[in-house]
Amino acid sequence: MVHHSTQILTVDDGHKIHTQLWQPDGDCAAIIQVVHGLGEHADRYARFAAAAVERGYAVCAHDHRGHGRHAEHPGHFAVSKGWDRVVNDVDVVNGFVRQTLPGIPVVLLGHSMGSYIAQNFAMYHSERLAGMILSASTWPSRLKLLPAFIIAHIEAWRLGASANSRLLHKLGFSDFNKPFSPARTDLDWLTRDEDEVDKYIADPLCGGPYTCGLWRDLFGGLLQIYSDNSLRRISSELPILITGGELDAVGGDKGMGRLATRYAQTLHSQLKVRIYSEGRHEMLNEVNRDEVTRDWLDWIDATIGTSRSG
Repeated sequence: MVHHSTQILTVDDGHKIHTQLWQPDGDCAAIIQVVHGLGEHADRYARFAAAAVERGYAVCAHDHRGHGRHAEHPGHFAVSKGWDRVVNDVDVVNGFVRQTLPGIPVVLLGHSMGSYIAQNFAMYHSERLAGMILSASTWPSRLKLLPAFIIAHIEAWRLGASANSRLLHKLGFSDFNKPFSPARTDLDWLTRDEDEVDKYIADPLCGGPYTCGLWRDLFGGLLQIYSDNSLRRISSELPILITGGELDAVGGDKGMGRLATRYAQTLHSQLKVRIYSEGRHEMLNEVNRDEVTRDWLDWIDATIGTSRSG
């Protein structure tokens, strides 16, 4: 049986983090802390949470700033230090689950933008984690990131940090659907499952627009974490699973391959890569989502088992 509860966690700056926790009957083997992606929300992980609870895991997910049904300013992180505040929110939620379920190992699951946030968190708090799953992630080019960061700064100055920019939206998403032409919708790049694409489109809490400030924060955050020195701050003994769809427009097999190479070069010894043929961006909503869910939970089984025996 799934026990579902919600909590509101208040941060130092007054922001309220809306958090959901799914738990099994009795003891649980581990906690999976979900860090969702750009333009989505914690509710979208309920199906995955139900499967995880059946395997004896608890799942905790929260809505990022500017996301979800309680967003004060949709599509916007904060007036200042938005990226740092989003990462700190993960820290607060992590403290909450560790206090609620003391002594239970925590596996961090970050999807897309959430994978970048998760890595930033792990740079400072690897000791709190038993493992980390990076879904739909990539190793971006700094030569492309830096101009994007500069453009986001200019747009924030020109329009205001709380304003929306068509230029930044195009910069962020313009090429994602091209590999799937002729496309049925503008979001065919998310998944091959048309029903799931339609659900995303119909969900008022999904999609943009996103503010100039959010883009500036996101590009700045990526510049912070994607260097070998940053990866070296993540414990080399932390088990890491890099996983996603072969045809994911964000990274795909090539982007995830570059990311895995960087982790190998920085001597991360417990690294595994699982790429799904023909898969797109949201593997938990793909046509083979049951296989994906089973694989990820199997990896957690093996990881927690290794952790316990060690």
